[in-house]
Amino acid sequence: MNVEGVTNAVGLRKFLKFTDKLYKDDKNYVPQMKADLKKVMKKLLLDGGGYTGLMVTENGRVLARLAYTVAKHKQYGGIDCGFFSHFECVNDQKAADMILDAMCDDLKKRGVTHVEGTYFPFDQDNRRGILVEGFDKPPVLLTSYNKPYYKDLLEGFGMGKDFDTLAYAMTKETIPIDRYRKVSDMAMKRYGYYIEPADFSKIDTLVEEVGEVMKNATTDDIFQDAPTIEAIRNIVGQWKSFLKEEFCLMARRASDHKLIGTVIAVPDFNQVFKKMKGSLNPVALVKMLYYKNKITTVRGLLQYVLPEYQNRGVALSLYIALFDECDRHGVTLIEAGTMMENNVKPNAAIKSAGGVLYKRYRLYGKKL
Repeated sequence: MNVEGVTNAVGLRKFLKFTDKLYKDDKNYVPQMKADLKKVMKKLLLDGGGYTGLMVTENGRVLARLAYTVAKHKQYGGIDCGFFSHFECVNDQKAADMILDAMCDDLKKRGVTHVEGTYFPFDQDNRRGILVEGFDKPPVLLTSYNKPYYKDLLEGFGMGKDFDTLAYAMTKETIPIDRYRKVSDMAMKRYGYYIEPADFSKIDTLVEEVGEVMKNATTDDIFQDAPTIEAIRNIVGQWKSFLKEEFCLMARRASDHKLIGTVIAVPDFNQVFKKMKGSLNPVALVKMLYYKNKITTVRGLLQYVLPEYQNRGVALSLYIALFDECDRHGVTLIEAGTMMENNVKPNAAIKSAGGVLYKRYRLYGKKL
C-alpha cells in the first residue's frame, strides 16, 4: 500500500471515482451530481482552495481517500485545527491508519494540535459527521451517508467522539396534529403572531430579516456563530434550485409584521438524484423532470425563534403550518436536522412537536 497526493486531473479522477466502486451494491447510497462535485473538488484540491487530498492505493486500486484543511476552531479558543472531509475507505484498518497517519503527520508539521471531522467544505452546518445510527434509510438532501464500519475504522485509529448531531423524523403518526393545532391557534392569539409562506419577490429584505433572527437566536453554548447577511445570500444562491416558498415559513408579529421566527425546509431532491445516478445526460434530465414532482420528504434546514418568543408556541405553529403545506404537496415525512446534541432548545422543541430521533451523526476528533 502507498499514500499518494491528489495533485493533478488524473489523481482527481481516481479520487472521485472511488465511491462508484465502494457503494456499487448499496441500495441506500445516493451519488452526488458528478459535474458539480468535480467542480468543487477541483477548486479545493487543485486550484488553490486550501485543501490537501490523499489516497491510499495498492496495485493501482484506490483503498482510501480524504481531503483536509486547517482553520480556526471556536470550541477550542480559536486555535488552528485540522478539519477533514470526503473520508471513504474499504473495510481495512491498515488502509485507514495509513491515510489518517499521513494527514496527522502533515498537520503536526504545520503546528496543528487537534484534528476533527468529517465536515463538508463550504457548508459546515450540513453533512456534519459520519452516520453512526440510521443506516436503514437513504440519506436526504445535504446529509451524510457512509459505510457502517467507518465508526470502527476511526475509533480503531484512536479518534474519539467530539460531539453528535441529530436528525428527527416527523410524520402524521408521531404528531397529534389536531391537538397541537388547537394549542398553536391559542398561542397565536395570545402572543399576537401569524404564520405565512416566504415571498421570494422580496428576497433581499427576507434575507436580512432571517439573518437578524438567526443572529439574535444564536447562543455561545453551541460554539457556532450566526452567519453574516452575505453568507446567507450565498447560501440562498446555492439552494435556490431546491427552495420553495410554501416550505419556507415565517412567523411574524401581528402588530408590526416583524419577523420573530422561521422554519425553512427543502424538498428531498436526493430522491431525484438517486434516479439520475449522478449524471446530467438527456435520460437523466427526463428522470429529473418526472420525479421532482413525486418527492415525498422535505428536510428542515433552519429553525430559529427570537429568544423573547421561545416557549410561546412559535416553533410549534411553524411546524403545524409546514405539515399543512406537506399535506397539500403529497409529502409524508419531515426530517428535522441536523442539530447539535447540546443545542437544547431546538432539540426540545422538535421532540415536543412530535419529532422522533432516527439518525445520529458523529464528529470525531484526536489530539496530535
